[in-house]
Amino acid sequence: MSEPTTLTLARLIRDSAGILLPLNRTDGDTAVRRIDFDLDLDVDRSDPRGLNGTVVLITEAAANLARRLGEFHGAVALVVAPGSHAHLGDEAINPSTSARPDAASNPATTSVSGTASDTTTAPPLVLERTAGVTWAETLLHLRQLAEGASTALTWPDVDDLSSLAAVIADSTGASITIEDPASRVLAHANLGEDLDEIRKQTILTGAIPDWRIAQLEESGFLPAVRASTDVVERAATADDPARSVIALRSDGEMLGTIWAAYPAEVDPGTVRDILREAARAAVPVMLRTLRRSPFDARIRAEALGSILAGTHDLAPAATLLSLPFAGHYTALALGPLPADTEALLRFHLRAAFADVVLARIAGRVAVLLQSAEATDEEDVRERIVDTLERTMPTGARLTIGVGASVHRLDHVPASWTEAVYVFDALAALADPDSASFEEGGPEDLPGWSSTSVHAAIAADLPAELVGLEIADALTEADPRIAAPAKILAVHDAAHQGQLVRTLEVYFETVGNSAEASRRLHVHANSLRHRLFRIEELTGLSPMRRADRLWLEVSLLVLDRQRRRPTGSES
Repeated sequence: MSEPTTLTLARLIRDSAGILLPLNRTDGDTAVRRIDFDLDLDVDRSDPRGLNGTVVLITEAAANLARRLGEFHGAVALVVAPGSHAHLGDEAINPSTSARPDAASNPATTSVSGTASDTTTAPPLVLERTAGVTWAETLLHLRQLAEGASTALTWPDVDDLSSLAAVIADSTGASITIEDPASRVLAHANLGEDLDEIRKQTILTGAIPDWRIAQLEESGFLPAVRASTDVVERAATADDPARSVIALRSDGEMLGTIWAAYPAEVDPGTVRDILREAARAAVPVMLRTLRRSPFDARIRAEALGSILAGTHDLAPAATLLSLPFAGHYTALALGPLPADTEALLRFHLRAAFADVVLARIAGRVAVLLQSAEATDEEDVRERIVDTLERTMPTGARLTIGVGASVHRLDHVPASWTEAVYVFDALAALADPDSASFEEGGPEDLPGWSSTSVHAAIAADLPAELVGLEIADALTEADPRIAAPAKILAVHDAAHQGQLVRTLEVYFETVGNSAEASRRLHVHANSLRHRLFRIEELTGLSPMRRADRLWLEVSLLVLDRQRRRPTGSES
């Protein structure tokens, strides 16, 4: 059942997950015929045909990379140093927007799929090496893939266990079950109507019957399967067809098993060979299926957090979350949610977008949306509101900050920063205790919705966002800036006073004492007394321009500091 085959680009990408991160996309697949460092190539680089089928490892420093990509235009793929994505423009990341200047003059160029092209050569796939792997380890890994591909069984790309079971069944003529380590059925595929009684019970109940497990344990068959790294076979009996089993392992850990039950006319040798090959294809699929432990949410949150924080080495997190480098992303920021609401939010957003990653980060709920096609944040906002208003439970109210839509994974941190600012601005505007609170109710706030779901974008709140950015910048500039407001806050806490709130309302009313008194529900004389007390404590008068500016800025910074979630740095 095995046949000679060559390593293909699709398989190289699949089997290098976590080691190499694709930075752009290719429309087709092609054979990989050579893997070498750029310095070891002895071909004419001016003729793209000389690099046909070649994977080139470019050891040039990332900062000097852009000027060198054109030298290897005919290669099938280029492996570049960690951090290279920060030095590549959109032309390199989105090959459809770039064209080689001299391509039209060379009719002999070829496309990435290896087929003849009239005038153009598709740019090579660019793969970024993760920082945890050396150049030598990368070369060894790629050459081992090429050597292993020379006699590999040609498996179609499958991404779920049911499809894998069907492929194995079609290839062997056997009935297949894929089980976890506890003998629970994860997937099955049957050929024909005739099933033995044990198999019927296994499929109907979703697990091997307890009495059957005890029988297999006592006979030594299951212990042999657990201990073996190869196919274990059990001969047919009068009531039981022949069975072949292979354990699926990753780093010594048994992930599960593949069971094949087959009639007498099926060759056990063929089943044995195919199960060996199938086990290699099954391990990555099994890992994705089984690794949903209690630690999974934390691991995924850490991976998303590293992307949002702008990690230099994107490959590990992107691989774990199955996120392509070139994609259509929008970040969302929300406040803490009940667990059931969070689960519903994830479910309904996944129905509306190509993919959704959600995690609790720094006191907020962070959501990364991936769209199937290019869009902008306004379209995303409308789709979110339309989806969630129809699906969220009655009484649930969601406030969502929507960041800018971006088209590269390394631009996601900017989208997240914007989403956080938008959310924080909305939260401040709706909070009566905030310096940014606006009277008149939520319906008067910029971009606010009277329905249960309110999602805003930066364009809805430009002045509010600038205010928050100024507050953050001033916080880092000099701790003395917030000192006057902190003095008032300490006094209020000790004496149950309202000097901070008084000063906020006074500035909100642009120094209109009558309106400020009305909003504070105090007599005008009481307001004057409070303003005099503020001057006594801080040495700053709200009546003098320079003092007033310091007091206003001080309140802005204090309000920002009080509202920032614990553990948040943005």
